[in-house]
Amino acid sequence: MTEAVGERRATWFELFCDLVFVAAVGQVVHRVGEQPTGGSVVGAAALFVPVWWTWVLYTVRANRFDPDDSAHRLITMVGMAAVAAMAVFVGGVGHGTGASVGFVAGYLGARGVIVFSYAWGARSDPSFRPILRSFGTMSTLTGSVWVLGLPAPRDSVRYGLWAVAMVGELSLPFLARRRIAAASHDAEHLRERFGLFTIIVIGEAVLGCTGGLADGGRGAVSTGLIGLSAFALCACVWWMYFNASATRVGGHEEIATSPILRDVYVFGHLPMQWGIAVTGAAIGTVVGGDDRHVSTATAACLLGGIVLFLVAGAGVRAAFAGSRDATVWIRIAAAVVVSALLPAAGVLPVAGLIGATAAVLVVTAAAEVSATRRRPAESAARE
Repeated sequence: MTEAVGERRATWFELFCDLVFVAAVGQVVHRVGEQPTGGSVVGAAALFVPVWWTWVLYTVRANRFDPDDSAHRLITMVGMAAVAAMAVFVGGVGHGTGASVGFVAGYLGARGVIVFSYAWGARSDPSFRPILRSFGTMSTLTGSVWVLGLPAPRDSVRYGLWAVAMVGELSLPFLARRRIAAASHDAEHLRERFGLFTIIVIGEAVLGCTGGLADGGRGAVSTGLIGLSAFALCACVWWMYFNASATRVGGHEEIATSPILRDVYVFGHLPMQWGIAVTGAAIGTVVGGDDRHVSTATAACLLGGIVLFLVAGAGVRAAFAGSRDATVWIRIAAAVVVSALLPAAGVLPVAGLIGATAAVLVVTAAAEVSATRRRPAESAARE
């Protein structure tokens, strides 16, 4: 077990780095928004994972070691340049060899900076040496697989190799848990950083809403109803994430001392944030279109993303607050209701579908507020 270190906040430099990831996330979401289909969602999800994982690596590294001095900033800035390259080329992956080479080069460059930064930190803190060995070894192995996939004769082989490499990278926290257990963590800082990345993804949904309204070709009344419903949907997602993010009192402090809960928290955010991203991409298509009904594929993206957010959020909360927590079951019930709207996508007008979805989330958010208020009172009564 590790001891929690003193509470600290995200630095201005970390927020600048987040801006670079905003560009990368935006390009991935745009791939879905151009043509919401099952294939585009799967392809974009496959590219979202390395972008998300790169952000996690930099966030966890900063959580463990972040002197915020000139040397650290310069080293990290090189990594951000590599992330910017990922943003430039991610939109073209699958459409040309050059884009794939650029994306992989950016990704491996960003990971290489992480290895170097751990080596830099290990000079003064021996606890980073096991992390350096494990991360350096895995990065070398998986990096070779990424490069090996570039000249593959078929796309299926290339993407298969990249998937194997990505699975290997995501498995490192589990495979090397004992080696990296000596490094300390700041629970509040980690929670704040994941909240900030969630804001980035919600921001893509807001951009989809406002951009769609600017480009839409419907009448004023219909546009107004759709726009209000879409904005309410975005606001409810924000409300539910941040209203419930505290779980039980002191619950997230266990992130600093429990590797299992830390992994649940970190990896639970992947489907949660991807769900928001898919919904945001679909919102732009729904609001900006001029069709009377939403296509089945677009409705699946809109509703499926919300369901993924709700279910993943329920799972993370259950890990900290217990499976009997009221909010867990409120979200599961909401996911079921939202799923039930999909068959009606071809019948309900656009304003009806997005309005009904927003109404479900408004009720869900209100129910969560009530449940959150009752919990402290119930705990006090038992004491």
